[in-house]
Amino acid sequence: MVKLALYLSLIASFLMLFRAPWIAALVYSIVSVMQPQYIWFWAFEDFSVFKFSAVITIVAWMWHAVQGNIHWEVYKSGQFKGVVLLAIIFHLSNALTPFESYFSLVSGDLVVSTFTTITIMYFIVLPLINQETTIKFFGFMYIFVTVYYAYWANDHYLSANWSQFNQGRLMGPALSPYTDGNVTSIVLTSGLGFVMFGARYFPNKWLKYGLLFTIPFIWHALILFASRGALLSAAAVTLFFAMQVKSKSLNVLMGVGFVAMLVYQGGMLTQRTTNTVEQAQTESEDKPLNPRLVSWSVGIDIVQEYPLLGAGPQRFQYASRLLFPGKSPHVAHNTFLNFAANTGIFAGIIYLTFFWVSWKQFKFVRKRVKPNSTFDYINMSCMAGLIGYFTGALFLDLIIFEPFYFLLLLITANYYLAKRSTSEDILQQEPEPPKRMPGRAHRPGNVVA
Repeated sequence: MVKLALYLSLIASFLMLFRAPWIAALVYSIVSVMQPQYIWFWAFEDFSVFKFSAVITIVAWMWHAVQGNIHWEVYKSGQFKGVVLLAIIFHLSNALTPFESYFSLVSGDLVVSTFTTITIMYFIVLPLINQETTIKFFGFMYIFVTVYYAYWANDHYLSANWSQFNQGRLMGPALSPYTDGNVTSIVLTSGLGFVMFGARYFPNKWLKYGLLFTIPFIWHALILFASRGALLSAAAVTLFFAMQVKSKSLNVLMGVGFVAMLVYQGGMLTQRTTNTVEQAQTESEDKPLNPRLVSWSVGIDIVQEYPLLGAGPQRFQYASRLLFPGKSPHVAHNTFLNFAANTGIFAGIIYLTFFWVSWKQFKFVRKRVKPNSTFDYINMSCMAGLIGYFTGALFLDLIIFEPFYFLLLLITANYYLAKRSTSEDILQQEPEPPKRMPGRAHRPGNVVA
């Protein structure tokens, strides 16, 4: 069944290459964000669905560029400029680093290569999302990814597949970019807003109630992954939803449900915190209670040592051991510090500006589109996803995290579509200038007989 769906989607994207290029972009986005080859690995075997979908999308972009159907103004966005600048900085930092290549889960060269691919495909996919009737399908795609991962997590728990758990914590799909359960949790929280605002967007009651019904299962999946940062991320998304949707009954339902889930299912997280305290009490007093604090301190020190281009992509641990031996063996545990320490303070600043630029676009769209329209739904959901991501990124290294760059891409495309749509509406509403009657023009002082 999975193989059939795979081949049908690829065939559809190829057949609609010239008429509907957004289908190719959608298929690529699903592959990029969901990473299905690690979930249904038996269906993909040696077939590189990522490369195949990417090639079809690139061909679609080339065809529509030749046809003059590309709106080039989308490349003026702050997010796109930031991604391109980061790619340049990554290459410079990797070429000029004073440290040797170091393999920590992934090598520095692989990080640079992956980020380069993200930049290229960002350039390709962004202008292919060029209609209001198509951008909503990208939002629906994120609903599908979020709901499926919630199902995936709960299924392992309900079927007692304890081999997928490590010390009581659910792990992500093996060998995937989401192997770490903390990272999989952020996939869920970055898509939680699409589900929540989807319950308001869809007029069909069954679909509306169905999405509301899935929210407790998403929260329960976060409990299974036992990521405290992800639960804080989910709380931030839920609070943002409550602030945007002025419905007391719905907000009370969301708040009570979230708190109840923590009370009745949060024993695992409580146990983790208790174990951390007990371990710190039984070991040396010099050992910190939370190693993240030490990692952050090391990250700041590395930034001070190499402020311009950092220690080099994926060199954080290597630089830490050479510069500050014995202080911390861990990674940065913070995405900003990872950018700044590995590739320089300017890279860290660019990373922070992603949120600022997206927030400005969010406010622009919110003021100018109809509430609960497609533009409003995508706008709200993307902003909720970015809030969830940036909250989780305070505690995790999420430099190479495809959902983040997809959210940047989608909120940018939505901003330009909404801007173009509202401009067209204004032009349609403006009255036509009065036509002049033939004859001598009237001037001040002239007496018309």
